[in-house]
Amino acid sequence: MKKDFLSLIKTKVVLFDGGMGTMLMHRGLAEWEVPESWNIARPEDLRDVHRAYIEAGAEVVQTNTFGANRIKLKSSDAGRALDLEKVNVAAVEAVREAVESSGRDDVFIAGDIGPTGQFFPPVGTLSPQKAREAFREQAGFLDSAGVDLFLIETMFDVNEAIEALRGVREVSDRPVVVELTFELKPRGYFTMMGTTPEEGLEMLAGEGADVLGSNCTITSSDMIELARVMREATDKPLLFQPNAGKPEMEGGRAVYRQKPEEFALDMMEIVRIGANAVGGCCGTSPDFIRALHEHLVAGR
Repeated sequence: MKKDFLSLIKTKVVLFDGGMGTMLMHRGLAEWEVPESWNIARPEDLRDVHRAYIEAGAEVVQTNTFGANRIKLKSSDAGRALDLEKVNVAAVEAVREAVESSGRDDVFIAGDIGPTGQFFPPVGTLSPQKAREAFREQAGFLDSAGVDLFLIETMFDVNEAIEALRGVREVSDRPVVVELTFELKPRGYFTMMGTTPEEGLEMLAGEGADVLGSNCTITSSDMIELARVMREATDKPLLFQPNAGKPEMEGGRAVYRQKPEEFALDMMEIVRIGANAVGGCCGTSPDFIRALHEHLVAGR
């Protein structure tokens, strides 16, 4: 029986799924294609990926809607051709069907919300109001389709993350997880816009985010120290989803060399530091989540 997500994350380490983009590329996603187009064009592939993560032990599965906001979709010809509502609803349905076919009743559907791909002044021309409107619209579709929680992820600008959080809150009272993306610099961890983990966490907690965290860009080994910094900065539940090592370009595409066991061992150190939830980002696959699941079970 599925518990309330926020109650669950306070009692055990919750396992999220891993990367989607890499999995779709292995199945033939072309460089010019919008990944979210597969929600409608090839839903069976999505269901297979989601089911593989569920079978690997994932307790939270993310919808394939990372770029399914109006601003991001309009940035390409392929994206402009998609129906925004249908893309988001179909993504939720794909996860739900995968969960139902798995026979498990303890899997949560996370409505995935990524950045717009544009920037606020003075870097860009996107207004906070326009960003919030786009996030509110997407969140409304995901909420109506029946997600259990929202995952706002890969945010390089804490101010955009805040607008996404506000947009979600205007249409839903479901739990919201917000993950910032940091880079490791000589002086420590910073977002692209120069925000430290401590600053970002304080701002997001002040806006009422239920769970905080970090994903993407850095490796599992580099995320260990980041987890320590973030754990010391907040008593909020924390989620960490690093990449599968540093990518190498091969045939024009990023290839990740890290092995699942190495990833799992790093993530268990992050758990010991105090993570409340763990998962994977770019380059990770069901094999990574399975290895992590096995270590989590052995450690309980």
